[in-house]
Amino acid sequence: MGEPALQSGPSSLASVLNALADGVIVVDGGGMVAFANNAVTAMCGVRADSWAGQPLRVMLPALELASGLAPREFSLASPGCPVRWLEAVVASGDAFGGAAWIVTLRDVTEAVGQREAAQLCSTVVNRTDRGVMVLDGLDRITYVNPAFTHLLGYRPEDVLLRDVSVALATEEADMPVLREFRYNLRTRRPFEIDLRARSRAGREIWLSTAVSPVRDDGAADGDVIVLLADETQAMELQGLRQDVTTALSGATDFTDVMSLICRRVEAISPDVLVSILLVTDEGRAWMAGRGAMPEAFASACDGMFVGPMVGTCGAAIYSGHEVLTPDIEIDPRWAPALRDAVRPLGVIACWSVPVRLRDGTVAGSLALYFRDRREPTLWQRRVVDACVHFCTLAVEQERARARITQLAHYDAVTGLPNRTWLRDHLAGLQDRPGWCGLTLIAIDLDQFRTIRDGLGGVGADELLERVARRLKCAVGRNDTLVRTGEDEFSIVTGCGRTPMRPGCCVDGDGFLAVDHASVMAGAIVRAMAEPLVINGLPVTSSVSIGICAGREKGGTVDTLLRNTRIAVSRARDAGGNCYRFFSPAMNQRAHDRVILTSVLGTALASERLRLVYQPQVSPHTGAIHGVEALARWHDPVRGNISPVRFIPLAEEAGLIEALGEWALRQACRQMAQWMTDGIAIPSVAVNLSARHFRESGLPAMIAAILEETGIPPGRLMVEMTESTMVADLDSTIEAARAIRALGVGLSMDDFGTGFSTLANLVNLPLNEVKIDRSFVERMDRVEESRQIVNAVIGMGRNLGMSIVAEGVETQEQLALLDELGCPLVQGFLISHPLEAERLPDWVRTWQQSCSTGLTRLPAA
Repeated sequence: MGEPALQSGPSSLASVLNALADGVIVVDGGGMVAFANNAVTAMCGVRADSWAGQPLRVMLPALELASGLAPREFSLASPGCPVRWLEAVVASGDAFGGAAWIVTLRDVTEAVGQREAAQLCSTVVNRTDRGVMVLDGLDRITYVNPAFTHLLGYRPEDVLLRDVSVALATEEADMPVLREFRYNLRTRRPFEIDLRARSRAGREIWLSTAVSPVRDDGAADGDVIVLLADETQAMELQGLRQDVTTALSGATDFTDVMSLICRRVEAISPDVLVSILLVTDEGRAWMAGRGAMPEAFASACDGMFVGPMVGTCGAAIYSGHEVLTPDIEIDPRWAPALRDAVRPLGVIACWSVPVRLRDGTVAGSLALYFRDRREPTLWQRRVVDACVHFCTLAVEQERARARITQLAHYDAVTGLPNRTWLRDHLAGLQDRPGWCGLTLIAIDLDQFRTIRDGLGGVGADELLERVARRLKCAVGRNDTLVRTGEDEFSIVTGCGRTPMRPGCCVDGDGFLAVDHASVMAGAIVRAMAEPLVINGLPVTSSVSIGICAGREKGGTVDTLLRNTRIAVSRARDAGGNCYRFFSPAMNQRAHDRVILTSVLGTALASERLRLVYQPQVSPHTGAIHGVEALARWHDPVRGNISPVRFIPLAEEAGLIEALGEWALRQACRQMAQWMTDGIAIPSVAVNLSARHFRESGLPAMIAAILEETGIPPGRLMVEMTESTMVADLDSTIEAARAIRALGVGLSMDDFGTGFSTLANLVNLPLNEVKIDRSFVERMDRVEESRQIVNAVIGMGRNLGMSIVAEGVETQEQLALLDELGCPLVQGFLISHPLEAERLPDWVRTWQQSCSTGLTRLPAA
């Protein structure tokens, strides 16, 4: 009944409703559409004649008929058309010509889109990891997102309506950058700049800022948006790269570069310890760089053979791949000793990455140690990737530098150090205590130019190589052979006592060096007398040798070199094929040696040598352990001659075997006499040379002397030196075992001054080890010496050996040895070496002075 009324006449109500921009739908009481204006058909895409008489729930399923003033939004989807959003207001139609409901529709698609876009933008701003600030025209902060608070620590209430500088507070040094930021900000144009700021907690942060105006018209007072990105890690990594690059391009030492890398990594990743382990050509590890890693752990790693079961680093180097150990305590690659060394550091996990050179070889590894069980972060991987690259550059640069140094300081023909190296080496020794005992020997090849012209260049080079090899056989382990000229070699050596150590020239005149250098020079002259076969031809080149030692060296390198050349000239003037000292007194000394060697043979044959005996006692109880037999020589013409001098002469003259046999026989005879007289001397020790142990008949000789003198084998102790093992280890071990099989004791004399290893000691059936006097002398002043003494005592205890400390001269040394648990001592504090006939009186006096349980010995 209402619908005709709506449609009657051109000026009817229908015409008015069709003229409206909003859609209008009239619905009757049955929910049927009575009228829909043109705006509805346009919004919904359905022809006008399709609405009338249709249920509203069919035409608009999302719209429910319920009166209320609040607008309701719903979406309308039509085939082939984008979704449209409509806003509906449903009102009662009682006053509208019989209609039950009047529905007003408005197209809000654009508004909904804008609202959703705003919501999406808000979600992005609130969830992004970049900080966002909105500034008003006065550069005051009007909005900050959560990332801003997370980044800088400032809450919105801390910064809102405050100047932007409150969030970008920085150091005085960074003020120019901040002023540039403020200047660009005033232009209200887009710009980017990096600056350094501090968080509310005081943490330094590098920020990358991107500034954009809200308006595009360039208004100077408009709002701006400031995006903030944390570039701290990138800037720290950039700083690391700059620092290491500067170090590599400068004169920084290789190990300092490696340690710099470790310290910089620890600075930007403070929860780790960092080390760089490299491997030598022999396959041994050494710690080239460390940051906070203690020296003790570095020492534990140095010298280890790299392998798959040598910690995380060893496995990484061996495999060439990165290795992660989440828990060091249970990783089988960590040996107990290595695990014990790392445990005090408080680290639990280790990640090691190999350092690979450009040729593909693995030079070492860079390791991160963590204090909890975890894997490296992506950031730490970025840092390590950069640092491994720098390690590669540093290693290759160091190898190139070493190669250049090799070319500059070493001879290309013989591979020996050259004259430049010699000058540098001598300059380094010049102001050190060992300078007093240094001896320089210069060796010129006689008539080398004539030989060179005959052999040609290639043949001459072969001759020089062969000469160098022959000279190497003549020098000692502590000596250095140098090629200092076309036909000249030099040897840097000591005085033969304790080379290059303080106090090695005890007489101050260099006469010890004369004896030592004379032995070496004589051996060289004899060795060079043997022809060398070059190109099938025998070539003999004698040598002229000049020697400078003692005070004649002067105080400078130039003086030493000049005086040595003068000595060579004197040898040439003497016809060559000989040696001369710079000092006339030393030449006389060398001449006397020849005479003395002859006299020594006569003295030994006529039994003009004698033995004296120095007691060995317990520092705790005073009980006598035994005596050491020491040879003495008094010549009717020359007086007392020190064993420091005549023992080397015996070695050189081939008399040492006879001297040793004489000492053994005399000591055993004396022991038999003491036993007959009831003198309480448990044993006597006799020192034999390396040559004795190379003789297969040594055990038989000892057995014969024991049978001849009738003393029990247990009363004899044979002493050997560490150099004995170096001379011929296999022969030494065989002879030592045969001697022990006789029941005779075996002692290692002067332990610590030679080259024996623990493995060698274990192979030898030793009863006793004697600590060299040099360690005892310094142990109350030098901590390293004390540690060595303590270690030897502990080693002896574990291996079931007696330990004798030699050279005890003060009560302080005695007390310290007793505190360390040293079982036996020997030295002037106990007694000087005594003649055999004086020893019984000393024994009685000593035993009366010492009672069981005394902790301090009576004055000797």
